[in-house]
Amino acid sequence: MTKNAKNISQKEIRKVIENIARFHAEHFGAGTAPWRLSVVGGEPILFKDKTRFVVETAVACGAEVSVITNGSHLENVFPFARLLSQVGVSLDSFNHDTNLKIGRQCNGRTLSFEAISAKLDALRAINPNIRVKVNTVVNQNNFAEVLVDKVAALDVSKYKILRQLPFGDCKGVTDEQFYQFLRNNYREDLFGNDGNVRHIYVEDNSVMTQSYLMIAPNGCLFQNGSAEYRYSRPLMEVPFGEALKEVDFEEEKFFSRYSSTATDTIIARMHGAAA
Repeated sequence: MTKNAKNISQKEIRKVIENIARFHAEHFGAGTAPWRLSVVGGEPILFKDKTRFVVETAVACGAEVSVITNGSHLENVFPFARLLSQVGVSLDSFNHDTNLKIGRQCNGRTLSFEAISAKLDALRAINPNIRVKVNTVVNQNNFAEVLVDKVAALDVSKYKILRQLPFGDCKGVTDEQFYQFLRNNYREDLFGNDGNVRHIYVEDNSVMTQSYLMIAPNGCLFQNGSAEYRYSRPLMEVPFGEALKEVDFEEEKFFSRYSSTATDTIIARMHGAAA
């Protein structure tokens, strides 16, 4: 949902969502776990009316819906917060100057720990069952920071640490910089005693490519992993299963992100590099 992108109409949005729901029912059957939809951007809740329509339509079609946001306007989801299963907040730093360098600012203002904590308290007052996830992208500006203590204090159910993908002249972070962040922030002990429940998940570049099912504002599936994005025909025109064949999607990678496999592999590499 970007300002200059070709955005489809509400009627077309409904067709896309119904297409996905139909695919899920045909391949997994009635009575199975709900399918999941994450509304992302850009910053999707700046388009609060469109986001609300997507959420309401998807929930009516049997989906669990989450919204991914930078948190600065989290109050925009409050009117439909009861429909959400999860909110994901992108937090790369709690340091004002670092956030300015990263670009997480609006008119020179950045989001403090105290501000996001208060917003999440207000969100939970509306929907006590909502899950909260925090995403951090490790980059050249924040790789030496320690965030995990404050993330844990936000009482999140999941903390996802992602390595910045290279783009243009930006090479991202080195292995050692990424591992430095992990050594400082991979602290499951800070999230309470949940037995075997994992809270921290890690995604390296190799796991992030060709493993996301993403829908562009024009209704096409698209995929990363090469010099250019690969797009399908619009989901308003073709069944979801056919569109899926038109993008480079690796199912095994997809499921590894939701299990412990990818995280365990990266943590083992981190320990090996430090040995």
